[in-house]
Amino acid sequence: AFIKYKLVKNRLLNKRDEFIAKRIDETLNQGQTGVIFIGAYHNIIPELPEDIQVKEIKDTKKVKEYQKVLLYRKGDTKRLEELSKYLLSPVC
Repeated sequence: AFIKYKLVKNRLLNKRDEFIAKRIDETLNQGQTGVIFIGAYHNIIPELPEDIQVKEIKDTKKVKEYQKVLLYRKGDTKRLEELSKYLLSPVC
């Protein structure tokens, strides 16, 4: 089951992203503001219509890097500390 999941996970994630973007487009009316909290590995922005503006509150690349450093680079405490401070910093 794990191997099968590894083979289809990207396709499943893409399908979810397409579905999420479609639902946003269908339910967000002109002039409205929406908020979505979604994992860093989702990529819905390319799936959204051009008239929907997106403001990311944290840089997705840094969030992904934080996750990788946390899991795989145990000795890189300086970078982990830098990224942790970034993630905990106030949102403007």
